[in-house]
Amino acid sequence: MFIAHFAWWAPRQSGLFQSTKDQIKYERRFGMRSEFVDCENPEGKEGSKDDWLEPITWDEAKKADIWVMHSKIPTDLREEFKGKIPVVAVIHGPAEHMILQEWGTNREESAFTVTHINLAWNYDAAVVINKHEMDVIEVFDEHNKVRYIPNSIDLEEYPIEGTRWEYWKHPAILSCDVPRIEKMPVHIALAMPRVLKRIPDARLNMFSLPLEPIQYFRNMFCRSKKRALESACENIQLRNNDLRPFMRGGDIGFNNNYSGIASRVTMEMMAMGIPVVAYRGEYTKYHPEIFNLEGIAQQIEQVWKDLNDPKKTLKKDTIKYAREHFDRAKYIPEYAKLYQELLDKK
Repeated sequence: MFIAHFAWWAPRQSGLFQSTKDQIKYERRFGMRSEFVDCENPEGKEGSKDDWLEPITWDEAKKADIWVMHSKIPTDLREEFKGKIPVVAVIHGPAEHMILQEWGTNREESAFTVTHINLAWNYDAAVVINKHEMDVIEVFDEHNKVRYIPNSIDLEEYPIEGTRWEYWKHPAILSCDVPRIEKMPVHIALAMPRVLKRIPDARLNMFSLPLEPIQYFRNMFCRSKKRALESACENIQLRNNDLRPFMRGGDIGFNNNYSGIASRVTMEMMAMGIPVVAYRGEYTKYHPEIFNLEGIAQQIEQVWKDLNDPKKTLKKDTIKYAREHFDRAKYIPEYAKLYQELLDKK
């Protein structure tokens, strides 16, 4: 079976790209021919290579049995092969971002009622990768085309042992999310003065901040009373192409996503033994009330107590959960089953 995955070519810049790469790796191990197609470059960006992954040309993609759309399928290809090659649309989400994008742009840009619902309606099948997204999109699943296959990562890329960043202060609290409508790395920063009252040596470490909103964060930190927010941080960094050393050296992760879904960085941290505080989600028991600064501080304190309790095995339990629930290899048979169903219908 030949599977062609259409996505943007963005190594070490995009979680969507990395997820597509993980999918291809484990589909190949499962016995499929699985390839990456750069949806913007017909010739596959000649000379491009990310480790073992190289994009194929659009002409080669025409020979595939199944197309999987992560970003888009070029219009010319889609029109030429409509009805000939089954297409699976992977809805990476999130719904909240698309809904507010639609309101804010008067539908001049990407819109939820056009983009997300069309993904569920206009292709042979659609896949959502978290339960929250499934709860939303199933309301529009008019033709019973949507499947829920949980998000996951390549656990081989996140071993416990490896280069480890040495923090000066502990617990080193990690925030690794790019700011978006649905995930705001602000409340963990605002909660830090309350955290310090409970754990004086605690420090926040913020990673993956894009360049555009840096002025906002600068003003927020520098204009806080007695610059308390600035002194509560040990590291504040722009985008980084490898967060693994920082994750391994950390103590506690914070998931900024207010829907509570396990974002990619959440799964990566947990795979390397870093327990996470999140507003909800079965992957952690540390749930503050959403945006409640005192509640965030309380949960950070509780995690730190549990990590230092010799009677508890929080770090081992965190790794165990990640290995049982976030392994991409575990979910490939579900994709293979879906692909075969579409081929049988064809």
